[in-house]
Amino acid sequence: MPHYGNYVIKDLGGVVVAQSKLFLNFTNIKHYFTTRKITSQEIRSCLSELNMAVSDENFPKNFELFSKVSGIDPNKCVFSHQVHGKNIKVVTSEDIGQPYWNRKLKDVDGLITNEKGLFLVTTYADCMPILAYDPVNIVIGVAHSGWRGTLMEIAKELILKMNTEFGSHPEEILVTVGPSIGPESFEVGKEIATEFFLKFGQQVISEHRDKIYVNLWKAVEITLKSIGVKHMEFSMIDTYKCTELFYSYRKERTKKRFANIVGIE
Repeated sequence: MPHYGNYVIKDLGGVVVAQSKLFLNFTNIKHYFTTRKITSQEIRSCLSELNMAVSDENFPKNFELFSKVSGIDPNKCVFSHQVHGKNIKVVTSEDIGQPYWNRKLKDVDGLITNEKGLFLVTTYADCMPILAYDPVNIVIGVAHSGWRGTLMEIAKELILKMNTEFGSHPEEILVTVGPSIGPESFEVGKEIATEFFLKFGQQVISEHRDKIYVNLWKAVEITLKSIGVKHMEFSMIDTYKCTELFYSYRKERTKKRFANIVGIE
């Protein structure tokens, strides 16, 4: 199987997906990062790429296509309405919308569950997907961390919520950070750079040819280490540089999104 960064790239019945090598070690966890790429000529005859933006009118058709090749039941999926905040919600089957894609969970950027067979769905186009798994208590969590969420340390909120709700210990939790805008691509102005400097220090700031860049991956690493997380994996896939597979809002100004779908089998 080919690799992009630290992730495995797989053709799933004509739809290309990315997976964490760390999470593939656990057979009871099913997870996919969708990409825009479709290899099946049959699928491409009616769909040029796989856009997983829930707001798109073709989303039900696109998601059901993905569900067929992945074996994930759409009616077992919970969707979040992301607002670049730090609100984390523990969810159960009662949180599934009717119809299933209805964004029932308003103003939520993180989801946690210990319910088997329930899948958490979040969408991205440069922001960081942060997945956390506690293999002791069998709890899965995901957070959508854009630059605002990173400054608010949503990654910390996710881990602490797992701890308070399920007794998960940070040192036992495994975290993978999925495809997202990289340290050589996230150019910022002086005001935002100053906010990151004051929060995380000089190590997240770099300058090149009079441009300032923030390393969001490093900022999340600092946040997670500060609360005792030891097992971390970063995809090292920069969505800005990898638009052949992933959507990048910063580069394309697109409303299209790729999805992360994760659950306990």
